[in-house]
Amino acid sequence: MLLVGMVSPTSAHAPQGMLSCETEKQPVNIPSMPLARAIEILSRLTGCPVLIDPILMDGRTSAAVKGAYTPQAALLHLFGSVHIDVTATVSGLSVSPLDATALTSDDTRSGLRSAP
Repeated sequence: MLLVGMVSPTSAHAPQGMLSCETEKQPVNIPSMPLARAIEILSRLTGCPVLIDPILMDGRTSAAVKGAYTPQAALLHLFGSVHIDVTATVSGLSVSPLDATALTSDDTRSGLRSAP
């Protein structure tokens, strides 16, 4: 597992940090780019560290995210159609795969670009 972002000493012990990662909408404007970089930017923008297995980011490109989102929802949007779950924890957000397609390094979102 890889922790993306930093936890400040005050937010590491505060339950409010978990709640803000889950419920407080913030403006987000992240263009499509390598997924690992997009997650790093989201973590820096929102102050919500992300715990993720690097294989979930390997070779993937993020979907663009623009608008007002909770950090949890923005992270889900960055993954596009990849089947993941994002859970708020006391130290930030945790990403876990929902099925085997999330573990493949192929970019499974290519079908979204050619939707009818």
